[in-house]
Amino acid sequence: MTKNEIPEIAKILLEDLLDEPGSILYSGHATLKPNDVYLLGFNPGGAGGNPLRYSIDNMLTNESNAYLDESWENLNGTWGEGEAPLQKRICWLLENIGLDPREICTSNLIFMQSREANGINYNLAKRCWPVHEAILEIVKPKLIIAFGNSEVSPYGYMHSMLGGIEECLPSGHGSWSVKGFECNINGKLVYVAGLPHLSRYSPVGKNHVVEWLLNKFHL
Repeated sequence: MTKNEIPEIAKILLEDLLDEPGSILYSGHATLKPNDVYLLGFNPGGAGGNPLRYSIDNMLTNESNAYLDESWENLNGTWGEGEAPLQKRICWLLENIGLDPREICTSNLIFMQSREANGINYNLAKRCWPVHEAILEIVKPKLIIAFGNSEVSPYGYMHSMLGGIEECLPSGHGSWSVKGFECNINGKLVYVAGLPHLSRYSPVGKNHVVEWLLNKFHL
């Protein structure tokens, strides 16, 4: 598998969804390479985005990172490039486990866009997962960091599909937990770490969570 094959695989697997608004990679094409970490959200937010085929057609040339280079807006406000709370929390987390956010391959469990998570059909995860498997065959991560760890979330989907003994620890925010399990993807052992959704949970200052993540990809 090479990165050049990913767009064609995506077009074949998602043929009937190509005109729906959405995106596959949230990071630049240079992140399609081996790395310790793969970052996974639930689905693109907002409304009125480009059709999915645009993301696929530009996958091998795009150099921008949605968490660093885009200006976001939602019902709560408008922010400059990389200044939205979710963007800043993701960058803080990656930097504090010693990673450059621009170097991390980043995607969403479901590629199609919706303004709210409950506005997307969760069954679409099954359609998108084979594309993730192709990307993961290239990235070969030791750790997948998923933000959102409820039953209906990227973490919840992977745990229900891949199995594995789950561990939980306090997130440092009320009764919310950080969760994780080890599994096999493409014949490789991978640890999946599920954080509460970073639009509501801030990892900033949660040093025990940072140490936990560091231990999982430095095994």
